[in-house]
Amino acid sequence: MPKKHSPRRGSLGYRRKRAKSESPTVSNWPDAENPQLLGFPVYKCGMVTLYVEKRIRDRYREVFGKEATYAATVTEAPPIRILAVRVYRETPYGKKTFKEVWTPHFSTFERKYLERRVNLPKNYTEENTQKEINDLSGEVDGSDEVRVIARTMPELIGIGRKKPKLLEIGVGGTGKAAFEYGTTILGEKVSVTDVFEKDELVDCIGVTKGEGFQGVVKRFGVRLLPPKTKKGIRKVAAMGAWRPARTSWRVPQAGQTGFHKRTDHNKQILEILGGDEVGNFNPNGGWKHYGLLRQPSVILKGSVQGTQKRVLSLRKAIRPTETEEVQLKSAWYSRELLKAF
Repeated sequence: MPKKHSPRRGSLGYRRKRAKSESPTVSNWPDAENPQLLGFPVYKCGMVTLYVEKRIRDRYREVFGKEATYAATVTEAPPIRILAVRVYRETPYGKKTFKEVWTPHFSTFERKYLERRVNLPKNYTEENTQKEINDLSGEVDGSDEVRVIARTMPELIGIGRKKPKLLEIGVGGTGKAAFEYGTTILGEKVSVTDVFEKDELVDCIGVTKGEGFQGVVKRFGVRLLPPKTKKGIRKVAAMGAWRPARTSWRVPQAGQTGFHKRTDHNKQILEILGGDEVGNFNPNGGWKHYGLLRQPSVILKGSVQGTQKRVLSLRKAIRPTETEEVQLKSAWYSRELLKAF
């Protein structure tokens, strides 16, 4: 007789625990030759149906000019403000913060909300900032990693939040060139069009929807036991042997489901809306559970994690693949035509 066997249910590579924060942290950044920002935060809005015309030529399939429908996610990307430039240096214990330079200008709004989390510099002038930049530029070498500290601007969009999110964004290029680029945008506002462009591949990093405390069937996909099984059907049949007298961590058990930090690789940017295009892309009555779009918006192919109004980090693809060339025809939200491209 054949041996009864099936792969285990549920991955052991990703622990199902709650994320520390709703705003995701990015620890790895791709290598880039040119000095530029490698990521940008966006707010999830909703999903639409896109009618597209394929523009690829395949020797095995006749797909050029064929129409198709795509599920797409609409995200709103208000500008960010660069508050500081930070330099990391390699040590025997990993990369540690070497030095950082902060902008001398902070508004009353920023001091009200940001001083609860970080110690913002006080009595800081442009001369002090320029002196620190000059001193640090001579110490930065090619092996250093440069990142910027930026804040989001949720007060510019209609999600009912004013408290900004602080996040770190990697800077491309070598250490010297990356530091010079970071100092040029220090204290300035950066738009999403300065970082990404249409048809570019990005990685979407964020926290998934929270499902609360769930059982093993929903949490791990464990098979249901046959009918008339004693003491329940939606459970694990055998949780382990008598000895060792403890339960292994590999055995599926009930617990927290959802609200996990996850990375979705290679999401294609189908369109970046700006100007008057944003206002014309709003459905009648606004987006469900979100409101109206007011700032530049990024349309991603497929679905992404998280609920409406959740902040997501878009990062330049760390292992990109080939993009699919398409021409957008129209966008539909339920039965309403939003835009004809």
